[in-house]
Parts: sequence; structure tokens; C-alpha cells
Amino acid sequence: MNHDRRKWNAKHLDRVGPDTPSPIVKRFAGMAARGKALDIAAGRGRNALYLARMGFSVDAVDISDEGLRFMAGRHPAVHPVCVDLNRFNIPENRYRLILNIRYLNRRLFPHIVRGLCAGGVLIFETFLESDRPTNGTPACRDHLLRSNELLHAFLSLNIRYYEEHLSRRRNRPAMVASLVAVRQPF
Repeated sequence: MNHDRRKWNAKHLDRVGPDTPSPIVKRFAGMAARGKALDIAAGRGRNALYLARMGFSVDAVDISDEGLRFMAGRHPAVHPVCVDLNRFNIPENRYRLILNIRYLNRRLFPHIVRGLCAGGVLIFETFLESDRPTNGTPACRDHLLRSNELLHAFLSLNIRYYEEHLSRRRNRPAMVASLVAVRQPF
């Protein structure tokens, strides 16, 4: 955990990421009823702050205390939580919206499903393995989805949108998988 925290703290201190929310968050966050939201691997809080301005109460979880410090106090509806996501368990039936953007921890998949309340929305987008090398893709295959893996992982939800595509985030092309899904009433 300390190694991961140091690594992500250094990244958040060395470079400033985008301030604007992820395009998929802007496009689909309005599907969720206002209430509790969870931003997994929130980083410096660009998506959490956007959701708070929309009227959500956001739990922003990340291992980097530096990233969380950047967002702390910027909006009263954002609640930064410093936690090792390898040990984090999402409370059941709590969130109307869960975001997982540019992060992959397969252990969390079932926790994400159970963390959504009935009618809750999941917005998930992260890197995908590709036969086309790109300079924006993580090097470690453990951090890359396989084709259709994200879709199959959340088939218990009602899939509203799914796409595998080339993203040109900050002029760094990378293959990503994007999913939006809704937990059905019990």
C-alpha cells in the first residue's frame, strides 16, 4: 500500500491532470437520481466535483492523500476518503451513482454491483488491451481489460451503453471500454 500511495502521490504532485470531468460522466451522470455517489480512484476530484455541482453527495475514494488533498474543501458535498482500494469494500445498496474512470480492480466488480441501490447507475470506463500499441495505455496487462470483459462483468445490470473505442485523452491515444448500466429494482 505505501508503495502505491507514494507512486500516486508523486504523479499527482508532478503533473496536473484535466480539470474537466470525463466526457462519459458529463454525458450520462444525469441518468442517476440525485443522492449518494461514489467516485472510485477519484484522483484530484475532477469527476467528484462535477457530481457535487450537479447535486450529488460524493464519497471520493483514492489511495493518494495528495490527490484527495487537492479536492478537499472545494465543495461541501465532496467527502474525500483515503483508502487502499485493494482492501476497500463498498457498502451495499448505498449509491445512486458509482463512477469508475481510468482504474481497474477486478476484485471490486461484485462490490460495485451490490453497492448500487435499485435504479442506481454505474459509469465505468478504463483501458483495454489492444493489438494497436498506444502511448496512453498502461504497460502492465493486469491494468487492462480484455475485449468484452467489462460488458460480461456487469451483465447482471441493465446495460444502457457499451463501447470499445480509441480515446484521444490529452493527445495520448488509448483503447478504452466504456459502460453505463442500471441496477434493476429488486
